[in-house]
Amino acid sequence: MPKVVDHAQRRRDIVDALLELIASEGMAAATSRSLASHLGVSNGALWRYFKDKDDLLGATYQTVLDKSNQRVAEAIAGRSGIDAVLAMIETFFPLTPELQDEAKVVLAFWGVAAMNPTQASHGNPEMVQWSDEFASLLAEAVAAGELRPDTPVAALGAILLSVATNAQVEYVFQNEDGAARMADVRRLLESFRV
Repeated sequence: MPKVVDHAQRRRDIVDALLELIASEGMAAATSRSLASHLGVSNGALWRYFKDKDDLLGATYQTVLDKSNQRVAEAIAGRSGIDAVLAMIETFFPLTPELQDEAKVVLAFWGVAAMNPTQASHGNPEMVQWSDEFASLLAEAVAAGELRPDTPVAALGAILLSVATNAQVEYVFQNEDGAARMADVRRLLESFRV
């Protein structure tokens, strides 16, 4: 009787292994040969589950985005206004080993996406969604009287997302975990307080 393979689980296993490789050794070391060796399978076995390396890389980046969405949802559940804004932005900062590994993967992916049009659109919907979510939470803070009525919520939401993504860059290049940036975010929000 042929072995039954859970294709979805196998794809997840391959993606998780690629995440580990990129985080520990960098994108250049994450070849199909090293990935297959890491998984203990033949090189050809990888491509039963993915069309090509672009497909695998896109799935890996999407996994990071999905984890980020889950963390955001959990962080802001039951919160509103400034409390929710601060909880949300912390989910992007590389404050834990898992988030530090993800920062390495995100930057590695951005490097590939900058040169590869098939990858460039990955993550765009999430970036817009997160900026809009920041703006919505800031609007709640304005409505609740936490922030001044003239607070530019859309622009400030975009700035907060930029600070969050920059925290990942700073971690990768300077080994900064983002604690100093969180203090900057708090000061920025404080400047709009009523």
